[in-house]
Amino acid sequence: MNGEATGVTAGRIEQMARERQKLAEVLCFFDSNIWLGRPEGFPLASELAPDQIEEVLKSRFITGGLVSHWWGKTVSAQDGNEAVLRALEGQSESLSAVWTGLPLFPPEAAPVPGKGQPPAKVRGVRVFPRSHNFPLEGWSVGSLCEWLVSRQMPLFVWHTELDWNSLHRLARMFSALRVIVETQTQKVLYHTRSLFALMRECRNVSVEISNFAGQGFIEWAVRELGAERLIFGSFLPVNDPFVPMGMVLDAEIPERDKALIAGENLRRLINEVRA
Repeated sequence: MNGEATGVTAGRIEQMARERQKLAEVLCFFDSNIWLGRPEGFPLASELAPDQIEEVLKSRFITGGLVSHWWGKTVSAQDGNEAVLRALEGQSESLSAVWTGLPLFPPEAAPVPGKGQPPAKVRGVRVFPRSHNFPLEGWSVGSLCEWLVSRQMPLFVWHTELDWNSLHRLARMFSALRVIVETQTQKVLYHTRSLFALMRECRNVSVEISNFAGQGFIEWAVRELGAERLIFGSFLPVNDPFVPMGMVLDAEIPERDKALIAGENLRRLINEVRA
């Protein structure tokens, strides 16, 4: 009897896995948070090599995404920006880059975003205000924000790198700037009151969901803020992409909303960038 029950359970698990795989393939996940280089603060994480990206994404049913380099935070913006472009040479057209940005005054040596024409592969900019010691305020990064708005390029920032009042002021000052709050490198669980209130006030702020940990967060955000405000990301290779994918697949929301979160929202953003 126990063996029979075990067989039924195993069969049901296999069936559920096939159903989830099929849905994942239909949703065409597109990842905002793929990282190259040695992860800082995650000693057990394996480094993702450039020649592994496409194979790893395919094995996780991810169709492409935005690639960043840890050097942009841990070494220098310039080193990270150069490294990620080198890594994407010859790679699939489904992969683009996120550069690391800095305040434009005083001027920095190239390559940093904010002046001139960015390389075609660059589809977003991330800033690290705390790690790089500058305030996330208009008087510091306003010229960079103006440059981003002129190119309809999104600004990415980890929630661990900001304070909510500064982000609120910046998002209100630059209402045409698309801001993506990323939920790394710490679960956003204890910050949701601030995050959700800010998203309610600032329609140009969205959230990336790789560490969007909390019972019913997806459903609540879709109901109260709209599915178009959620961006899929994995934080690969630190995180297993199947975790945030599972949150989307299992969410009790319409299939159309799942498709928006899985990839359509991010694709729309980067397709609107004026390279």
